[in-house]
Amino acid sequence: MKRLVAAVMILTATVTFTGEALAQSVRPFTLRGTTAVIGNPFAPGGAVMEGAGTATHLGEWTNEGPVFFDASSGPPFAATAIARFTAANGDLLEVLLTGTVTASLVATATYHIVGGTGRFAEASGQGDFLAEPNPDGTLTYTAAGTIAY
Repeated sequence: MKRLVAAVMILTATVTFTGEALAQSVRPFTLRGTTAVIGNPFAPGGAVMEGAGTATHLGEWTNEGPVFFDASSGPPFAATAIARFTAANGDLLEVLLTGTVTASLVATATYHIVGGTGRFAEASGQGDFLAEPNPDGTLTYTAAGTIAY
């Protein structure tokens, strides 16, 4: 009987640990989309990004969030943004972007996933981010790196 209890305890601990490890497994993450920047990102209050696209683990998404450029530092200018991506099922993924933007509005940054809601409640990850201007004034951007959730 003691062996049976010990075996059940070990099995339970193993299943629990494995489930937690799988829930936080690191996976590849890619994202592509287009966003409009509304307002002046050099202003003290920054500007707002609004966009849409597709990504692994999100499916089709929309996003919004503030973006700030530091006019005292460039060019290239220091840039910071907080992007809130809403997945196809309504889950939210929150991402902090830190990098630089050139005078021609090409931005390079590192993204840091800082959580969200639903399956992304404790998500983490990081990678590279690139945004390039389009003739219509929007930006097309891509990201590639990792996500864990």
